[in-house]
Amino acid sequence: MAGCAGSSQGSAGEPAETAAVRDAKVKAQEADKLTMLENMYTLFKESVKNRAPHDVLLDFLTDPSEDWLNELESHAKSYDAAAMDTCQFYEAYAIVLYRLYEREHLWTVPDYRMLYLLLYDSGFLEVADRVKMGPFEVKNDRGSVGLASSPKVPIMLFAWDDTKWKLDLIETLPLITKGVEATAAKKNWTGAKLALYWLDKKYHLQYSRLDESLFEPIGF
Repeated sequence: MAGCAGSSQGSAGEPAETAAVRDAKVKAQEADKLTMLENMYTLFKESVKNRAPHDVLLDFLTDPSEDWLNELESHAKSYDAAAMDTCQFYEAYAIVLYRLYEREHLWTVPDYRMLYLLLYDSGFLEVADRVKMGPFEVKNDRGSVGLASSPKVPIMLFAWDDTKWKLDLIETLPLITKGVEATAAKKNWTGAKLALYWLDKKYHLQYSRLDESLFEPIGF
């Protein structure tokens, strides 16, 4: 006999799933995904520290992040001073650092240069390592981590990719460098000018001409 509309049994005679049961399942799934996110970030940091090859690094990044890296490398080979003024600080710094490596013949890899440059040599991830992080958080297919002092304000963002977490580099870099960019706002500098300032702080004892010449393509 068919059950009434208000029956507590499903079509197969099984007890209908209650809201409490569904909520418990969702919480269990989120707990699993949270553990996976924490483990992924630990492996990512170890891979960066050990200077893992490009295929390992790319597996930690979202597909749009990889596309953005390729686009940024193209900009490093073509942007002139006017185009540089449209860049955010982290973009401008990546470009002038890329050009410095090219000019001084510092490359140790033949390809995926922007990937290695941003993750290994830009110092951006070191900014995140120097702060005390709060707990990781997961909401549906988005993960985040903030400072211990303000855990609800993220400084790194992650995306769930079917079976695993990946770092959203496009969204994360502006958050990591937000404090640095405050310097540009105070001094009324462009992102490109701040990029030269940062470059000079790091390399002024090693290389000359850390100036506006890096705002122009250098014969790629």
